[in-house]
Amino acid sequence: MAFANDHAASSGPIAQINITPLVDVMLVLLIIFMITAPIVVKQIPFPLQPGTDQTSPKPQLLGLLITSAGGMYLDGERVSRTDLDRRLRIAAAYGPTRLEIRPQAESSYDDLANVLAIAHNNDIRNLAIEAPRSESP
Repeated sequence: MAFANDHAASSGPIAQINITPLVDVMLVLLIIFMITAPIVVKQIPFPLQPGTDQTSPKPQLLGLLITSAGGMYLDGERVSRTDLDRRLRIAAAYGPTRLEIRPQAESSYDDLANVLAIAHNNDIRNLAIEAPRSESP
């Protein structure tokens, strides 16, 4: 016990840094960077269409109104579903076509779904659907 009392009385506070946690953290970071560095350097193939901005023609614009009674008007002219199918097929054959659909607020969802199916069957992918406006008093 004499040694304990002499050691405690003669020495001051021990000023040492424990570097073991620091070395552990550095090793973990080294392993993380060794794993992630090859992943970051690897290129991911992403197909892009070259130069579509300058060479592509502007799409033909068609407007379709779906009324609450189930009627359809393509560019202001009343059409049936078979006429719509035929006219969209012809328009798609001439080049890119954009179909803007404007259903009225009380129109049936089935009518809109049928129009979307007709457009899909004729390979018209450029669609715009305008939200119906509710008319306030």
